[in-house]
Amino acid sequence: MLLLLSALLLLLLAVAGGRALRRAARDVEAPGPMPPGDLRIETRARVVRPLRVYFIKPSKYDDRGRVATFWKGVLPNNTLTVLAALNESYNALRADTGVHLETVLWDEQVDGPVLPETVQAIREKSMEDRVEAIIGLAGVQTNQYPRGRDLALQFRRAGFPVLFGGFHVSGYPQSRVFLEDCGITTVVGEAETLWTSILDDYLAGELRPSYSVTDGIRAKTGSGEITVPLITEAQLPAVSDAYLKRFATKTMTTIDTSRGCPFTCSYCSVKNVMGRTMRARDPEAVVRWIRDAAHHHGIDSLFIVDDDFFRSPSWEPILEGMAAFRREGNELSFMMQVDAEAAAFGPLAPGETPSTQRQRCERFLKLAADAGCYSAFVGFETFNPQNLLVTTKVQNLAKEHRRKKDDLGDAAAAALAGVKEKYRRVCENWHRHGIAVHCGYMIGFPFDGPECGRQSAEWLLDVGVDLATFFVVTPLPGTEDHDKAVRESTIADWDFNQYDSQHMVSQHPRMTTAQVMQAYRDAYRTFYSARNTLRYLLARPATTGLSPLSRTSMVRQRLYYFYSYRAGRHPMLGGIWQRGVPAGARRVVVTDEEARACYLGRGLVSAEGVRVELPSDPPATSPEAQA
Repeated sequence: MLLLLSALLLLLLAVAGGRALRRAARDVEAPGPMPPGDLRIETRARVVRPLRVYFIKPSKYDDRGRVATFWKGVLPNNTLTVLAALNESYNALRADTGVHLETVLWDEQVDGPVLPETVQAIREKSMEDRVEAIIGLAGVQTNQYPRGRDLALQFRRAGFPVLFGGFHVSGYPQSRVFLEDCGITTVVGEAETLWTSILDDYLAGELRPSYSVTDGIRAKTGSGEITVPLITEAQLPAVSDAYLKRFATKTMTTIDTSRGCPFTCSYCSVKNVMGRTMRARDPEAVVRWIRDAAHHHGIDSLFIVDDDFFRSPSWEPILEGMAAFRREGNELSFMMQVDAEAAAFGPLAPGETPSTQRQRCERFLKLAADAGCYSAFVGFETFNPQNLLVTTKVQNLAKEHRRKKDDLGDAAAAALAGVKEKYRRVCENWHRHGIAVHCGYMIGFPFDGPECGRQSAEWLLDVGVDLATFFVVTPLPGTEDHDKAVRESTIADWDFNQYDSQHMVSQHPRMTTAQVMQAYRDAYRTFYSARNTLRYLLARPATTGLSPLSRTSMVRQRLYYFYSYRAGRHPMLGGIWQRGVPAGARRVVVTDEEARACYLGRGLVSAEGVRVELPSDPPATSPEAQA
């Protein structure tokens, strides 16, 4: 059954065959083209100091200790393409200095694991080509930190300068201290205003242990303030045709048009790393980028990765530009992330005049449809109003229930009914414009019980959700939930590889770990049961309210989710057909100190590359770990 579904999924995706694993030692990419919509400046100065920058997006270890890598990926990584664009900007800025950057993108999920032999090959290739090389572990999430750390230490052991950035080190100082103690430079926050300084410092031999944003505006977080960069004139992501070929849909790419999130959800780290002040790119530049991506790279589908596109200051001119592009006869579709309030309005009473906010919401939905939106990802997270209160996700509650306490008393039943009705309105309003609703839903909040998974899945089907992604509540470093769990000593597992939203790592006040995990499995098995999946696939288009584009997309994604969960992987953490890996891509250590002992022999690596008590070779993987 699983094999049949896999074949059907691949047929719908129209994926061409071919295994392509780039090894930097054999195939170093030349600098890519300038990203669409930006100036193309040719460097005429003689290159006297080439620098090869490897941007590596680490994968994570699966439950068997293997680096998770796939035949085809599902979504390209936006961080890699943004960083590639920053390299191109640096080349233009320093065109007369004789320095020239080469960019290599390596996404372990689709390019395969970086092996010890790869590290050595990169070193040999750099010496052969007489270029300097710098390693950047990019966009590292908490569940990717153990793998990223292991790679960083291996590269540092080989003498490379290593940078390490992403949400984890931006939100967890303890990991920064460890990495810096091992001679690895950490980068906190967004790179736009930092990258030029980092490269200049490296070229001057003055690379610092850590960099953080100091040039920008002050923005509130969940509990304080941080400095975040303005991105109005920032370089837009590069489009790498070679990279996109490694994904199921090579004509789809990602773009961020704004950053930040105005809400204060306690489980989310976005507000604490990017701030609550929404900052947007130049909308005219975004529209030019979209046009050029289509004309020069054949891009006809986008994932707008903004955490809440509805709150972007520039959504209107961007959607107007996209709609105009479509009216010219061009193909363009996209999916986006928004909050529930974007489509939560109800029917008007007789004689009622629509409010300004309602008019704004209605225009957003209409423009989104005109611009080619086929799916809106909405964070429902939970039906339980007490969970919404305790996590400060009060925007999903009716206004009369947004109290600053977690005990609704006699109003609990009415509040639950209000949440259900609100989610139903959200689905109906998006469906009225032919757009599918993909919701995020979390299992394991404090007021959840053993039946929450099955019951929530049934309610989601009832209110009209087209696609649901379920997550186990995880106290991610850099969030208020993590701080609280540390204070109350409820962290049960400090292995960050498990912080992937499909493992329970903290103690629940009402359920055992086994009960939480059973509820998580119940949610997926109920929503994506064979019966419900078949019913959705065979439903008449008129009954779903979706446009043909949205309908086709939901059928494809439903099949992928059905396949992915039954293959034992979270749909958002995997790809199509996991590949086997050699022994060099197996996990051999867990803690930071074990990693230091394994890769550095407990010796520190200075800025000059001096090592103390360095073993000749890392210990081989044990037979048990290879099993």
